[in-house]
Amino acid sequence: MTVKKAFTIALISLGMATAAQAGSFTAADKSISTDLCMAAISGNRAEMHNEVKASGLSLKFIADNVKCNGENILSYVQQYGQNSAKMLKILDRRNVEVNITDIAMNN
Repeated sequence: MTVKKAFTIALISLGMATAAQAGSFTAADKSISTDLCMAAISGNRAEMHNEVKASGLSLKFIADNVKCNGENILSYVQQYGQNSAKMLKILDRRNVEVNITDIAMNN
């Protein structure tokens, strides 16, 4: 077996294992928190946005209170989610700092 064939087989096997792992989550019910968890691990930002809007919950409340399989949604997404960095950026807005400067007062 050539090195090229061995590399191709290994790459295909890795891709199949990753695809099988990503598809192993099924929703237990249709609760708001389950829908949020499933959207968060899917890695689809549009789906996550739609689920947040449909839930009527704030992103801060979701990040602080929603549990997925007994685990905080942020750590759950980090551990099991696809596109987890972007999902965490959407969900975890606690590190955002806002400064307001009154420009009329400065003149």
